[in-house]
Amino acid sequence: MEIDLSGKRAVVAGGAGAIGLAISKTLASAGALVTVLDKNLEGLKGNDYLKGVEVDLTRIEDIRIAVGAMAKEGLHIVVHPAGVNLHKAFADVTEDDWDLICGVNLKSAFFLTQAAVPIMRKSGGGSIVLVSSCSAKLGYPGLTDYCATKGGIEAMMRGLACELAPDIRVNAIAPGTTKTPMTKGLWGTELRHRAHAATIPMGRLAAVDEQANACLFLVSDLARYITGAVLPVDGGLTALQADFIDLKLRKGNGDEEIER
Repeated sequence: MEIDLSGKRAVVAGGAGAIGLAISKTLASAGALVTVLDKNLEGLKGNDYLKGVEVDLTRIEDIRIAVGAMAKEGLHIVVHPAGVNLHKAFADVTEDDWDLICGVNLKSAFFLTQAAVPIMRKSGGGSIVLVSSCSAKLGYPGLTDYCATKGGIEAMMRGLACELAPDIRVNAIAPGTTKTPMTKGLWGTELRHRAHAATIPMGRLAAVDEQANACLFLVSDLARYITGAVLPVDGGLTALQADFIDLKLRKGNGDEEIER
């Protein structure tokens, strides 16, 4: 069944970044009229079918103004893939760091939703998809602040799903390691790429379009009875028992070919 979003209006916060841009383009290819909110719209060049609005997502009033401008046309789909990752040890995270990562990853998602819901209800309801991460369930040294925000996204999503039903559905996707500039430290060399792929049952990292397709499903009528759910798009990473990795690597020292 082909997904048709013709006549639907969507907003994607952080929609000019790697996963966000893939989501924006995928929704548009299904017929949606997409507005991207992002501080840096450079990624939209060459994609004239996407409307870009420059917004600092840490400024709540800017979000309210940008979303409020959509009231006349209506709003049916909201997606929040915006995120920053500072890669700092717990002891080195400053208050400014904390405010930034919480502001972009979590606070903006809350107030984006708050601004969008009245317009969505006037438009007949719709679907919201928040972007979490496998790090909401797995601990990563140097990413404690990031993990906290993604855990918050999932908790917030469940609360919103209960509060906004039945006319607005709220779900989340939880990407595993996806080939983006943010994760290049995990795949930027052949050795690191192979070693990290060994931690994933599917044996490879995700492509951005695989995250976008999961989002497309959740906003579509195919998912019309799904709300309050987290869809892992991680190749089985969060289902993995640790000794699987050991079996994959036991005969290698990291420089040898990993068994398949």
